[in-house]
Amino acid sequence: MGVPRVLVLLCLLVSLAAGCGDDAGSDDITRVIVDSDGAFDDIKAILYLLQQPDVEVVALTMSGTGIARCPAAAENTAAMLERIEAPEIPVACGRTTPLEGNNEAPAMWRDSADALGGVALPEPRPLSDLDAPALLADAIDSAGAGVVIVALGPLTNLAEAVEADPDVLDDVEMMYLMGGAVDVGGNVIDHWDAEFNIWADPKAADIVFQTDIPITLVPLDATNAVPVTPYLYDVAAKHRDVSLVSQFVADYLEASPLFGGLYHWDELTAVVARDESVVTIEDRLLTINADGATVEDPAGRSTRVATSADAAAFEDHFYQAIIGTGDTGVPAWEPDGVLTWDGTTCTYEGPDPLPNNFWIRLDNESDDFLLLVTGVYDAGTTRADFDAFLAAAEPGVPDWWLPSSQAFAGAWAHDVWPARGGVGMTGLCYVSPSQVWEVAGPKLTE
Repeated sequence: MGVPRVLVLLCLLVSLAAGCGDDAGSDDITRVIVDSDGAFDDIKAILYLLQQPDVEVVALTMSGTGIARCPAAAENTAAMLERIEAPEIPVACGRTTPLEGNNEAPAMWRDSADALGGVALPEPRPLSDLDAPALLADAIDSAGAGVVIVALGPLTNLAEAVEADPDVLDDVEMMYLMGGAVDVGGNVIDHWDAEFNIWADPKAADIVFQTDIPITLVPLDATNAVPVTPYLYDVAAKHRDVSLVSQFVADYLEASPLFGGLYHWDELTAVVARDESVVTIEDRLLTINADGATVEDPAGRSTRVATSADAAAFEDHFYQAIIGTGDTGVPAWEPDGVLTWDGTTCTYEGPDPLPNNFWIRLDNESDDFLLLVTGVYDAGTTRADFDAFLAAAEPGVPDWWLPSSQAFAGAWAHDVWPARGGVGMTGLCYVSPSQVWEVAGPKLTE
């Protein structure tokens, strides 16, 4: 329906004072473009932003070089928008291979993300006729000065947009980027100084870091403070019927049991884009090396880096958006046990003997890699066998040990994992082949 002429005239008279029609109050709205890779933490971050009254999400672009593949990432996102009855937002997918190299997430992760954990989805809304780099450029141009980019996956789409037009990011006020590991260890197997989003396409990250776009980096340094625990599942189950958004989140979590080692990576980044006070920010000089590591470099680009996070403040923001209240009515979650490695001493606080099934938090306060291995000794194994294993420093678990479960934490991480115990089960703190301690359960005799 058209706008009545009398309203048009009134708008012309009062526009300088208050605004009118669809543009009323537009100066108070932050226009946001989200570039993501379709994993569930991306989806939750998008849901958070969609619930902010002062945010207009103007485009959703999907990188096919991250967790979910293209076009599944875009189709799932478009279907999610339909299910929660969100406003019409253009969605597009980008290329499926990095600009250079062949770094790729494990197929099992990608398969799960492609199916969005098995949650029920309606038919997706039609995708944009543009590919992701073109949609990014179009959305930036349409939004005008002050647009914010929230980048939650590999930077392939942004790099391609820059290669097509080096000035494409000139009107971007800030990019909030989930990526990198600055003072902590990474989360890529066999590349423990790298974080996945940067590692997946280091060339793309390097291209973006060589632009003049202001960047606030939310690396593992900050996200390590916000692990996913059963609390998320308990809150979602309790509040599932509050809204279409809470129903969607609860349904996904019900279909995808928590297996451990997960963090609110992208959700924290989205919250920081709205309230930077939930993190501590420092200015650093950074470059991206060829292996996908985020490296401090005197010749690097000036980057605002979130070095730590306030987990309670984050949860208040996140749950307020997802379930309508920061007061969840769910008791604070605590692990059954805590294993701490401070670089010198391994300590365990928790039940002994180990329960059949329990949740363990691994607090790694060092640059080492930390493991909790539960299992049983072969009959006849002695302390001499154990000491000989330490002296030999051979990699892996010894032949006389029958492992049941493993939980791990990278450098300076606080990972939460389910673990298995039971009668006769011993827990080993494993830092290196020569650094292993019995921390719970039956211990070897002389």
